[in-house]
Amino acid sequence: MKSKLAVMVALACASTQVFAVEPQSFQTGSGFDITPLLTTGLKHDDNVASTSANEIDSWILTVQPSLRAVLDDGVSKTELTAAVANGTYFDSSDDNFTDTLLGALFDTQLSEQGKFNAKADLIWSHEDRGTGITEGLSNNQNEPTRYNSQTVSSYYEYGAKAAPARVRVGAKYFNKAYMNQREVTQFRDYDSLLGGVNFYYDTAAGISAVLESSVEDVSYDFVDPTAPRDSKDTNVKVGAEWQISALTSGEAKIGYQKKNFDDNAREDFSGVAWTVNANWSPLSYSVFNVGTGRKAKDPLQGGDYIKETTYVVGWNHNWSETVQTNLSYNRMEEDYVGLVRKDENDSYTASVKYAFRRFVDVSLFTTVTDKTSSVPGIEFDRNITGIVFDISL
Repeated sequence: MKSKLAVMVALACASTQVFAVEPQSFQTGSGFDITPLLTTGLKHDDNVASTSANEIDSWILTVQPSLRAVLDDGVSKTELTAAVANGTYFDSSDDNFTDTLLGALFDTQLSEQGKFNAKADLIWSHEDRGTGITEGLSNNQNEPTRYNSQTVSSYYEYGAKAAPARVRVGAKYFNKAYMNQREVTQFRDYDSLLGGVNFYYDTAAGISAVLESSVEDVSYDFVDPTAPRDSKDTNVKVGAEWQISALTSGEAKIGYQKKNFDDNAREDFSGVAWTVNANWSPLSYSVFNVGTGRKAKDPLQGGDYIKETTYVVGWNHNWSETVQTNLSYNRMEEDYVGLVRKDENDSYTASVKYAFRRFVDVSLFTTVTDKTSSVPGIEFDRNITGIVFDISL
């Protein structure tokens, strides 16, 4: 699971490239460009613990300072990132949190034909009560679920820029360990090691044919009393990535996934998996995006695995140089195997952003979430509305 803090930092960094704050950097004597950013906001959550009854509501103050340092000489790039996110609940102090992210990236062009990339992230984060591993259990929890994770990944890509064919060989190590509520979380600490090979063939039309293959070995620290969860996950997908013009870009890949458990007591998975993301910009200031995905994943609660299908639709429009709106709809369908349970989660988001100054953005947003489940106590409705300020130098 990708942490909220990592997603927020990624969005903040991405927003500087489109319609948002234009932060100024300052350079150190060592050549690093340092870019500080502060994101703060106030929001109201009408169901803090995602319960189906006896909802708790609260106003929440969030403060997230971040710092990015970049050293780029045109051949090699080094990037360091640090961020802290703090949330203060006015009417539910048990849910207060402080998350931390430390990240590093190194990318270099070794030769005309060789490129190397390495990345590492250290995260101390949390899951809100009633989400993730405590879904449906928030009435028995008096604080968020805290965890830490480490991700280290790298790849080597061979192929000249002018050549149509490229091959990429990569590996990724991931570790996740929960830090509290061990009576619930102790059997979900795990490590995974993934290795993969991707082939790309570029066409003159801005389309790249892609073949992706990977094998991931997942190992849990403690044996689940119901049956061990260690498994091997194999994925092979074929498809295309495209950047045909300023009008359209995206990816479409379909393939086969096989998940084999070490213990025969758990049911293996084999079936179709896919990833589709497409962006269409009929006007330079308006972008539509659609996406869908299908995969089998490990559950945070009971069952052997979850067959997850996702759908995304969004529209981003710049009404002027200072006003931008965004509408999005996300749907997740989860079919549990090894447990009689089916969940459906629908989320609607609307936001408007105003570029108040070059160094200040103001955003108003609302998110409506509706979750249903065949298991009593899992379903809930949640509405969050707030204002966010992005502030830079």
